[in-house]
Amino acid sequence: GKELNRFVELLMTQRELFVEEELLQSFSKMIAFVQQTESHLVNVQSPKDINAQVVEMLIRDFSSSWKPAIEQINRNVLSYFSNFRNGMEILKQVLTQLLLYYSRFQEIIRKVWRSKPPAFCKDLVNTKVILAEIKKYALAI
Repeated sequence: GKELNRFVELLMTQRELFVEEELLQSFSKMIAFVQQTESHLVNVQSPKDINAQVVEMLIRDFSSSWKPAIEQINRNVLSYFSNFRNGMEILKQVLTQLLLYYSRFQEIIRKVWRSKPPAFCKDLVNTKVILAEIKKYALAI
């Protein structure tokens, strides 16, 4: 009844906190950029004051580190959660949240440079590539 629902709520809250904490280990700069920039873009008509050098650095960082970071997240989750099924559910949640953050990051770039994306945009990792990598881990379930 009520007690069980309360425990399920607490579990979900703890899972969400774990997901965010796990992502912050490897993707803190991009996550902070997305959160700050989204709230900034809500209040601005022309989003031209976004620092292109910061975006370029974030793109290069992500494209060079996302695969090893996912491997590390997988190792972490499997070592933290002895129940394999539970661990795999949490891993899916972490990787899904990563994909959501990255999609939001790409959306910011599209909004800021609608007509003429900078040259560094060619280094963006296609979300389909990330999704394919995520599916490799999901198949282990």
